[in-house]
Parts: sequence; structure tokens; C-alpha cells
Amino acid sequence: MELKITTLIENQAGTQDNLAFEHGLSLYIEFAGKRLLFDTGQTGAFADNARKLGLDLTALDGVILSHGHYDHSGGLGRLLPLLAKDTPIYLGEEFFRLKYKKIPGGAFQYNGNPFPQEIFHAYPVLLQPIRSDVTWLTPQIAILKNFAGSCPFEQPNPRFFTGDADRFHPDLFTDELALCLLTRKGLVLLSGCAHPGIINMLRTAAGRIPAPLYAVIGGTHLVDADETRIQKTIEAFRELGLRQIAVSHCTGTLGETAIQKALPERYLSNVTGTVYCL
Repeated sequence: MELKITTLIENQAGTQDNLAFEHGLSLYIEFAGKRLLFDTGQTGAFADNARKLGLDLTALDGVILSHGHYDHSGGLGRLLPLLAKDTPIYLGEEFFRLKYKKIPGGAFQYNGNPFPQEIFHAYPVLLQPIRSDVTWLTPQIAILKNFAGSCPFEQPNPRFFTGDADRFHPDLFTDELALCLLTRKGLVLLSGCAHPGIINMLRTAAGRIPAPLYAVIGGTHLVDADETRIQKTIEAFRELGLRQIAVSHCTGTLGETAIQKALPERYLSNVTGTVYCL
């Protein structure tokens, strides 16, 4: 086994009744001699699930926060006391921008990080703001940022904004990160929500890293997509040559069902407690 990814928490319950689930995502990665955590879910319940699954969060080699939404960073307060001194925490340099979503009626509802930046002052961790297009953690592990917007059917979601009470701007998710794992079979891309567009992110990865795409795991934010966009996404998955597609969280029931129906031999269910091995 070269790669093992355990979904510590996701929107859906798995087969293990003792594991909590919630709207959020947290993935525990064991690869190339490293133990990494990708996102922390919404409440910190991922830490209880990790303990029940026998995974030691005190021994992490690094933490990656995909973007500054509560359902991906909300469990950080639970995680910080567990981390060893100088554990690196990788996040986009725009991670602390205030984030909102527009709700019915036109009001703006805060949905960013549920903690201030100062939370890190109490813990001896190492904040690692990511600015570059590609940041290599090891020769086999890379963080991607600044995704090319080349896909015409993937446009910014008009519900999301940054700003403050005086002025709001459309959120282009310049803070969003993807984690890329260079395996013997090809590139495995982990996405938190893919707000820049999952096809934009995959094409960017293919253009920056000289390896064939093999798998995509995580959120795709197809939950707000119409049937046309979902079908175009499926066709792009085919064109990109993906062999395994383990998307869930903000993919939505309609998107997951359509992908599974169109690509049954490539689709993998990914819920709370799922273990992906390669």
C-alpha cells in the first residue's frame, strides 16, 4: 500500500455507527512517510473520530487548510492543543479574509473562520502562508494555489462574498489550496470545496506537475450546479483520464448520483470513515 486516506468526517454517515458526521470535511493522509491532515471539519468532531479509528493527531507532520470557510476550518480550535511544537500549518495567504454568503432576502451571513487570527498565538505551531503556484513539501507532495480559470462553464458562485459590513466583494477564493500526491499510478488531487472549479483545478494541476492525473478526492461544489454543468464536468473527467473519482461533501446528491451513473467503474463512495488505499 503506497497511499492511505481516511475520511475523518464528511456530510454523510458511513458504516461505523460510532463515528460522528456533519456538514464538513477532514481527511487524514498517510503517504511518502508523512502523516498529514487536510481540513478540520466544522466542529472538531473529526478528532473524536480519529481517536476511535486509532489515528494519532499528535503525530501529524503538517496540516493543510483548503480555504477559510467554517466547515473546513471550524475544528482547528480542537486540533491546535494536540499538535507538537513547530507543526506546520499551511494556508492561503488570504485565509483570514472575512467571508460571507448571500441568503434569501438579500442579507449577508458570515460563513468564514469561527476564530480570530490571534488563536495561533497561544500555540507553538508554524503558520506557513502559501503564495506560490506550487509549493513542494517533499518530492512527492505539493500544494497548489492560484488556479487558472480556463474552463468556461465554471464561473464564480454569486452567493459568496468577502468584505465587511460597509462593502462586500465577490469572493474569487484566491485563498483556496489543493493537495497533490504524486503516486506511482499518477497524480491524486485532494480538494476541499473546489470553489475555483474542480476542472480548473485539475487542469491547472496537469499543467504544473509532469504526471498523469489518476484520482480526485474531496469536495467539488457541484451542489449549486445545474444539470448542464454537472454533465460537462463528467465529460471533462473523462477527457482528463481520471481513473478514480471519490468526490462528496459539497458535490451534492444530484452531482454524486450523476457521476456514479455516468462513470460507475471510476466512482468511489466517500463518506465518514471511508478508507481510500492505493
